[in-house]
Amino acid sequence: MSILVKATPRVWLRGAVVLLIAVPLLAGGFGPSRESPPEPASPSEAESTAATDTAGFAAPAIRPRLIRLASGTRFTDVRPPAGWSHLVLKSTPMLSSGALDTLSKEAFETARRIRLVILADVERTSNEGPFALARVGVGLAAPTVGEPGDVVVTATNVGDASGEWSTKERIILAAGSRELGQSTLAAATPGFALLRTPTTCVSGKEHATLDVLYAMLLDPATGRLRLFACKPSPDGSAPVIRELDPPAIVDGPLHVKARTFAGIPVSWSFAMIDVPGGDERSVPPELARLIAPERLETADAVAIEWAFRAFAERPAVSPTARAGSAAGQGD
Repeated sequence: MSILVKATPRVWLRGAVVLLIAVPLLAGGFGPSRESPPEPASPSEAESTAATDTAGFAAPAIRPRLIRLASGTRFTDVRPPAGWSHLVLKSTPMLSSGALDTLSKEAFETARRIRLVILADVERTSNEGPFALARVGVGLAAPTVGEPGDVVVTATNVGDASGEWSTKERIILAAGSRELGQSTLAAATPGFALLRTPTTCVSGKEHATLDVLYAMLLDPATGRLRLFACKPSPDGSAPVIRELDPPAIVDGPLHVKARTFAGIPVSWSFAMIDVPGGDERSVPPELARLIAPERLETADAVAIEWAFRAFAERPAVSPTARAGSAAGQGD
């Protein structure tokens, strides 16, 4: 996304809204839509039976809800907030390539202050029953002042624990919340949640909005949670899917594009370079088909869960570096 601003690098922050999206990396105090998602098409009998047998849940069961995290919610990298069982992901934006010389020092400092956090609440369905996903929480967090950890902040309430906020930082926080308000649970079952975050990404030499996905897969017997980050391919080829180890504490490298007028930068675009590094597996055609943007709206959640469980059992190809092979794209 590009945002026009006045012709001075000092006001880059008015165009920096998009940098938050790379936290997916990057970003967001956002909550679920008030509207119920459309009912997906029913899976085949074989798909339904395989998914139920694999997941180990008895129907009917409650699906997890998407929750906007409240301001003041505190956590550390090794301890989730009270009432939550898992810190799933914390991603810190990092301006790493592109037109970096058009930005002020303040831009780099502000980019790293606002982080995306994803939480999960895993509960037993009964005293002896299987574990199930009850909630998925998303929000923006900032480092606490004077002690380790982070605290959730919102545009209307940054609290005291995160220190002072400038007007420009508050503008970025508010804009990030609006931008990431589009995030939804694209699929949800008692043992699975697929968080969809529309994100500005590097696509070839351009910046384009793609649906970055975070899949949370639960073992109902042990309560173990697995995390997969997925960046779709705009040209229809197989998406990149990497498994991260929760809690995944990562940096979200961003590429910066600047448009100029008469040699003066007048607008900026910030794009996620790649999903975080992790174990990669070859993506089977069925999983790629189910999570394709044109299919995701109607694909059945149970079928998607089953496809991810089969995918998770594939051998990993290799661990990837954090920026992966996409480092330096668009330079």
